[in-house]
Amino acid sequence: MTIVKEKLVTRSEVPVDQTWKLEDLFPSVDAWEQELAAIEADVSSVTQFKGQLGNDSKTFLDCLLAEEELKKRMILVGTYASLRFSEDATNPENQGNAARVSSIFSAISAALSFIESEILALPKGTIEQYIKEENELEVFQNNLNMILEKKPYTLSPETEEALAALGEVHDAPYMIYQRSKASDMTFPTFKDEEGNDLPLSFALFEDRYELSESPVVRRNAFQAFSETLKKYQNTFAAAYATEVKNKWHYLKYETINL
Repeated sequence: MTIVKEKLVTRSEVPVDQTWKLEDLFPSVDAWEQELAAIEADVSSVTQFKGQLGNDSKTFLDCLLAEEELKKRMILVGTYASLRFSEDATNPENQGNAARVSSIFSAISAALSFIESEILALPKGTIEQYIKEENELEVFQNNLNMILEKKPYTLSPETEEALAALGEVHDAPYMIYQRSKASDMTFPTFKDEEGNDLPLSFALFEDRYELSESPVVRRNAFQAFSETLKKYQNTFAAAYATEVKNKWHYLKYETINL
């Protein structure tokens, strides 16, 4: 008789001590919602410096510190939404919150794009002089150097802002892949060398079965895994083709406008 050795468990069936303690990030979804709204409102703490980064080193430092603080908060909010989505990607609330964060972060990225544009427009030697005048800027030096390396490939401030605003659209192909992978795919069980049925999922295949010492487990898991992927091959091919076109058009536009 076939014995089912394991089964896939839902989030509610996982022991609490084996789950993320998201309360360390936010005590509740309401608290997360409030912080997300506060972050949107506080974008002005950075954008107030728009057009002023060439004024003096103190203004330059204040802008970078304000940006850093805002992005720290964005990391917490984004991580919370991402982990909630990972808990149960089929949950409409988790899907909606992940999508909201993506949309809001794209808008914030566009609003803050002036920082790189203004840094790249500064006369040669300005950054070095600013660092001499404000010691706190030294911690930003590596990041500033990386920004300056982009100068030959950077478009006009208006174009860079427009491209930043389209971040959610540019990320859509990968989002479609992730949603299909996490929410829509269901895999059949497969048998090991003893005839036992083993459950299968993306995570189990990647983290366990393809690394198994048993060739039977590896072979049967791969067959069941591949048969399910084939059902989505046209969707994934279209998403991948769109991603390639996104990159190609972006590079083409960037080259034309250099």
